[in-house]
Amino acid sequence: MMKKIPLIFFVSFALLFVTGCGKQVDDTALSTWTVQGFTTSYVVGSSPAFQKALYGTVIADDIKNVLTNRWGILDYIDCQPGKEVYKDTIIAKITPNEDDVTYQNSAIQLSTLQEQVNNLTTIFSMTDDTLALQKSILQDQYDNNVTLLNNLNKSQDYSASSMKYQEQLLDQQYDSLKTAKTIDLDKMKTSILNAYKQYLVMIKDALKKVNDVFTASAFSVSDKNTQLKQEVLSEYSRLHNELSDTMTADQFSQYLSDMSDFMALAASSVNASTPSTSLPQASSLWVSIDWLYTTFTTLASTFVGSKSAFDTLASSYDSVKNTYATQIKSADINSTNLENNTAKTTALQLENQKASLQLAQKTLETQLTSADDNKQLQLASLKNQVLTLKQNIAVLSNSLEGEILYADVDGIVKARVVGEDNKVAPNTLLCQIMPTSPWNLSLQVFSYTQLAVGSKVGIYNDQWKFLWTWTLVYEYPYRDPATQNYIYEIPVLKSSLKENERVLVTSSQLADQNDIRIPLQYISPRLEGNLVRRKVGSWIQNVYVTLWNIDDSYVQILSWLNMWDEIVQ
Repeated sequence: MMKKIPLIFFVSFALLFVTGCGKQVDDTALSTWTVQGFTTSYVVGSSPAFQKALYGTVIADDIKNVLTNRWGILDYIDCQPGKEVYKDTIIAKITPNEDDVTYQNSAIQLSTLQEQVNNLTTIFSMTDDTLALQKSILQDQYDNNVTLLNNLNKSQDYSASSMKYQEQLLDQQYDSLKTAKTIDLDKMKTSILNAYKQYLVMIKDALKKVNDVFTASAFSVSDKNTQLKQEVLSEYSRLHNELSDTMTADQFSQYLSDMSDFMALAASSVNASTPSTSLPQASSLWVSIDWLYTTFTTLASTFVGSKSAFDTLASSYDSVKNTYATQIKSADINSTNLENNTAKTTALQLENQKASLQLAQKTLETQLTSADDNKQLQLASLKNQVLTLKQNIAVLSNSLEGEILYADVDGIVKARVVGEDNKVAPNTLLCQIMPTSPWNLSLQVFSYTQLAVGSKVGIYNDQWKFLWTWTLVYEYPYRDPATQNYIYEIPVLKSSLKENERVLVTSSQLADQNDIRIPLQYISPRLEGNLVRRKVGSWIQNVYVTLWNIDDSYVQILSWLNMWDEIVQ
């Protein structure tokens, strides 16, 4: 039998994820080092590809077992005892069994995941538009203040005899503010209404999904916890009855929060349906529970993001409304005071107005800058959720396809285990082959994230000397019990490697062209934040950056670094 030698490893980081916006530059450490104070440098954006560093162990087989990787129907098998086979000999062909409940559950789950991707994509687009609208409104306020400052400067150039002209300018300011308020609030009302309608569709779909599952006669959930199931049904009735097209913003925000909690409750109820351990884990009941749990858990996260986006939009409306109300009231008071006061008093008021507007401009400049950072953070979070779902869709789509199994070794068939037209499950033994060489080497690859079978990986020795590029051909149906790593196998390695030898494996991935990624060694974690040393002319500048995704070699930067910045160690 094949010997399986598990590899226990951990990938650890000293970096902390920072989801907020840090300050741009440490003022106390600015320009304190010359360019001679570093050992290596790196140009941001010069390496768009990054690597996932994995590990593997060489194992030796004295028997080659040809195993299935998927559910399906055995269409063809060529495995006669005593027959000589070669690496590229086709042993079996398997086609999907579309009538099998496992296939059907997977197909339903694939459709559900695709629907969730579509919903998140819509939320991404709406969030992008909403944040762009908020920045546009801030820019409108900034531009209006520029006009007001120009008008105030003109007013100061006239003597007391031109009071009437000053009154006209203030009246113009008052009318301009009222017009801008109407336009901007109408824009935001339309955006809120569109978001409201979109989320109502998502809510109705989610409620229907729960109702279909928990009232279906063909599949009864929570048999081990009927009280939990009743809580789900009771909460469904409440939420279904409370759903309305006329909720206030606060009511709808709370309703989205309740929907997230409800999806989490449904996931817990499904999780309580785990069959007894005497049932085989590959049974259709196991598959249904697993996919339903994933579906409700993902929906819970989706509603959390929906609530955050809706709250941001609603609070922005109130903030813009209050800001305009304050400015309009101030303009009205200024106009009245101008009519009642002397020229001297009016001049003093104009100075005060200018000072107030100038202070408002500084505040708006800060808000405009932070608007871009806030947009990057929110969109990055949504983008990562979409990417995770798309990776799950790719894995699930692959599981619904058929497969062709090869001998993968030169040898003699020892035994044929099943006949034609049989239904097979993952890890079904079809054929046993005695390799011609008694030391037929294979490589077990361990990964803390799931990889795609058929993807290319790079193989290196323990000194990082490149050996060759190979393809992952098989994923074990179980994980390493100690580390919960996924296990993959690359059979028939042609090299001078020895049994039990440890090798390094890399899986290449391309970063998004707009992502900024830098090597981990250029990050210095501090109590006050994560520090990067940026070269500015002949000086070194300490910059505190905002981190996001961290891989084995690179970390994604969300703010305070730009493409082609040079950083140093």
